[in-house]
Amino acid sequence: MIDKIKMIGFVLVFGIFWSTALVAVDTITGPRIEKYLLEKKRKKVLEALVIPYEADNVEAVFTSNVTAEEFDGKTIYTAQDGSIAFEFAGPASQGPMSGVIALSPDKEALKGIAIIQQSETPGLGSRVLDPENLANFRDKKVVPELLIVASGTASADNEVDAITGATLTCKALEKNINRNVQNTKTLIGQ
Repeated sequence: MIDKIKMIGFVLVFGIFWSTALVAVDTITGPRIEKYLLEKKRKKVLEALVIPYEADNVEAVFTSNVTAEEFDGKTIYTAQDGSIAFEFAGPASQGPMSGVIALSPDKEALKGIAIIQQSETPGLGSRVLDPENLANFRDKKVVPELLIVASGTASADNEVDAITGATLTCKALEKNINRNVQNTKTLIGQ
């Protein structure tokens, strides 16, 4: 009987100690993590809006160039030139993707795209979401909708060349862009 009481006492003390330690670590690191995530999001908004910044002046550049406004629970970031940016999330070929889409002041063309998170397989799939490839989307029309077409065949203002061998990721990105652009334009009354 005494052995069982000792075991229960040990488990309680052990549990209380580690629970307290975890709460302390969360309390100490929570604000740092929130600050990091906010800075990461602001960097991606600036990248999508094609606003240059340095690693040490993200906050200053963001606050002097971008305003944020809530529309039915969705944050819309507006740059000084009237272009807007918003976060998107959706499925991709290998898992979820999320990022920021920016539209031109007339809301008819992409200004830029920045990826926050993606789960695509390293290689061709993840190349679709690289900043170098996403630069190909700049100034592409989203009206009536953006199309990602076979590599080397893009000719219209709303067409972007796909990366050969990454068809599923390209199609997922196309669907995510078109769906989120349409939903956001409806939300803001465009």
